[in-house]
Amino acid sequence: MEQINNKTQNPLILIVDDIPKNIELLAIILQEYNYEIAFANNGLKALELVEELLPDLILLDVSMPQIDGYDVCKRLKEIEKVKEIPVIFLTAKTETEDIVKGFELGAVDYITKPFKTTELLARVNTHIELKRSKEQLNKAYNELKELYQMKEDFIRIASHDLKSPFTVI
Repeated sequence: MEQINNKTQNPLILIVDDIPKNIELLAIILQEYNYEIAFANNGLKALELVEELLPDLILLDVSMPQIDGYDVCKRLKEIEKVKEIPVIFLTAKTETEDIVKGFELGAVDYITKPFKTTELLARVNTHIELKRSKEQLNKAYNELKELYQMKEDFIRIASHDLKSPFTVI
């Protein structure tokens, strides 16, 4: 797997699920494809960890004690530092209104359990690549803004310097 976000490590995925077997299964699958794994067994723990870890992607269950995945996603999207991290709901909830609610709260994808491994991996990889591309575009945009500002400064200084001899004449 190629490096993501110019980091020296493999992409980090935060798995949030209250069922240890689900976390274990996902960790085995994802680690086989060189993803780094962190996990939280509830939404509150996920909210604590996310700002510290800054994962590349979050796999989030909906049905959990204390606060559900929908509320976790909503709160994540309100935190400036982490709001751009892609969230994929991975849940047994299959009703259309559940899926729509997930997207309305800011999730980039919605996978139902039981999931197909190849589909999960394809979606995870796609969203990590999209995040990387977006970060590269943002970096290029910021560099262009900086170059434009330098050009503007140069033109301002040059025009000022060119005016001075004419003023004497």
